[in-house]
Amino acid sequence: MAYVAATYPGVTFIQDEITSLDDRGAEVLRIALNPARDEQVLTDRDASERARTLYVKGSSPARIAKVVLATAVAHPVAFVGGVVRALRAGRTRSGVAVRPLLQFVEALLVWDHCRRHGVRALHAHFAQAPATVAWMAAEMGNAVGGPRWTWGMTIHGPHDFFNEHADLLEVKLARADLVVCISHYTRAQVLRLVRPADREKIRLVLCGIDLERFTEREPRPVASPPVVVTTARLSPEKGHLVLLDAVRQLADEGFEVSVRLIGDGPLRDELRDRIEAMDLSSRVVLTGPLPPERVAAELRAADLFCLPSAAEGLPISIMEAMAVGVPVLSTYVAGIPELLVDDQTGWIVPAGSVDALATGIRTALGSSRRPDVIAAGRRAVEARHDLRASIDELKAQFEAHHR
Repeated sequence: MAYVAATYPGVTFIQDEITSLDDRGAEVLRIALNPARDEQVLTDRDASERARTLYVKGSSPARIAKVVLATAVAHPVAFVGGVVRALRAGRTRSGVAVRPLLQFVEALLVWDHCRRHGVRALHAHFAQAPATVAWMAAEMGNAVGGPRWTWGMTIHGPHDFFNEHADLLEVKLARADLVVCISHYTRAQVLRLVRPADREKIRLVLCGIDLERFTEREPRPVASPPVVVTTARLSPEKGHLVLLDAVRQLADEGFEVSVRLIGDGPLRDELRDRIEAMDLSSRVVLTGPLPPERVAAELRAADLFCLPSAAEGLPISIMEAMAVGVPVLSTYVAGIPELLVDDQTGWIVPAGSVDALATGIRTALGSSRRPDVIAAGRRAVEARHDLRASIDELKAQFEAHHR
């Protein structure tokens, strides 16, 4: 089968999923819409994966022209049908958007690549552009004739179902052969958009982590000052700015913490400026993106993992911290409470509240229940988010729906 992603490698859980499926004999064809940036290739494994990946937008103009013209000549009815589908998808109140037409061209490249490799089953991560391209490629394959093409997608969180009409989500949900949801919250949001007849193909498959990579550390006392780690894309919904305000408030109250923000993203420069303006440079460090092994090492040195998100699905980073044995503080958002139960498997506060977050940091670092919460958190991850069990379930869903 083929996996279609926006970029690859760079998202560790997608890479873990693909390589684990390979290990089970699935032979996954890697396809990414966007070329991988050098800063996304952090390990030899990343470099190896990049070498195996088709980068659609990295195709030469000559290659694009050749595939488009050859398809139009060899399969004119299917080609015109694809153009019409793209035009309908791009219809807006002000006219026709160009984006779906460009995605149809990308889909032709994906379809051509898959057919040359004998692949007729596609799966996309996230419901936006990767899913649109996978859908159009499968439609092209079926329009040409021959054995049936199938496709599916994994839906994660709010970015997948916000602005649902612009991203054709309802159409893609109706046309997909399989829709994987990574949390009960995500599945509930998807079910409100589908016809009763399509509910059966909306399947829950919880994400998993490699428990051999994120092994449980030995118990340790809280450092002075305590180390607080956040692993997340540097983007507004992750709540980094709220965390900075909470750290400033705690410092003003005489409660010092050392914060390490791991990751990269569009908010990087604003965060750097904000840290300096708030006189937090001695307390907050932006590490940039780190490979999985270094993330695990950062977690093992932490006293608290804090993710004050305003929008989520069910974050992998929370699972990783709980597996290592780091207590977690996060927010009452989306699928997070499915794993994080306040004062049992972690601590949880309202999103967007600086006061609540500051109080939560104090509580999580000073609670006498830390050992019990840490142990319960590890057990919860072992029971629900072991990568091996997740991949077994995912493979079973693929075998059931891609026929």
